[in-house]
Amino acid sequence: MARDVPVDDAQGWVVLGWRSGEDGLFLRARNQTDEIRLRCICGRCHWIVRELFSGGTATLLLSCHNCGQKRTFLTEGLATHLP
Repeated sequence: MARDVPVDDAQGWVVLGWRSGEDGLFLRARNQTDEIRLRCICGRCHWIVRELFSGGTATLLLSCHNCGQKRTFLTEGLATHLP
């Protein structure tokens, strides 16, 4: 079962994987044993997600679907999605 984590508490985490569902955005992060559901400061868990690939690394760009709050996370092990 995933645990809810406020977005400010997740600052600096390295994301290993993510999935989005009707219950929100779920992350797997380095040094975290459980999957987490990321909760915005407005209380919502739904995010618009963009993966930015540059120079062999990927960055996760998040924007809250409700209030527009933005966050960026470094990633590790995410591969480029090719069409």
